[in-house]
Order: sequence, then C-alpha cells, then structure tokens
Amino acid sequence: MINEIPAHLGAAGRSLYVAAVEEFELSLPELAALLQAAETIDTLRIIEDEIRKTGPVLPTGKPSPLLSEARQQRAILVRLLGLLDLRLDEEEAPGENGVRPSVSRAARKAARARWSK
Repeated sequence: MINEIPAHLGAAGRSLYVAAVEEFELSLPELAALLQAAETIDTLRIIEDEIRKTGPVLPTGKPSPLLSEARQQRAILVRLLGLLDLRLDEEEAPGENGVRPSVSRAARKAARARWSK
C-alpha cells in the first residue's frame, strides 16, 4: 500500500519515499522520519547543484559555506536513514562468507505484520 506522496517532494526525495512506502509497512513515527529523510535528500540536491554552479571555493579563496551545510545535511540524512534501518536494495552482494547481509529490523517487522493478517 502506498500512502499519498507529499506534493512538495522533489524527484530524489519522492524516489526514496515511494520506494520505502511500497516496500515496507511503516508506523507513523517511521513515516515522519522517512518524510524528513526525503526532504533532506531534496535539500542536499539543491545545495550540491548550487556548489556545482558556483564552485566549492569563493572568489576570496575561502571554501564555500555551502560545503559545510552539505556536510551537515549528509550527517542528518545518515542519522535518519539509520533510524529507519531500511534495506531498499534487494540485490545486495553476499558478504565475505557468501551469505547475504541480514535483513533489516524494519523489513522483519513488515514481514511479521503481513503474516499476522
């Protein structure tokens, strides 16, 4: 089941949001964290596009403050995605011992919810 996609999301944020809600049954707090992650991805995309346009160094020779903001947005994104603990890539490569990585906490929860119906 897919929830209504928030209209304000950009392409990158929308892609994450749709993939997650199609794959997992998320609680309201998880949906809130997912929305924040999607918005953060969109914000990061805008910042990175601006850095590409203006360059990472200002005419004064100092680093662009956008570099610091991009780093902060990436840190926020990592924390939000870690909170969600979603594994969206079904084609994960096997680990050293030939075993696929363990299924995420959220995936196990979603599977249990499907089987309990």
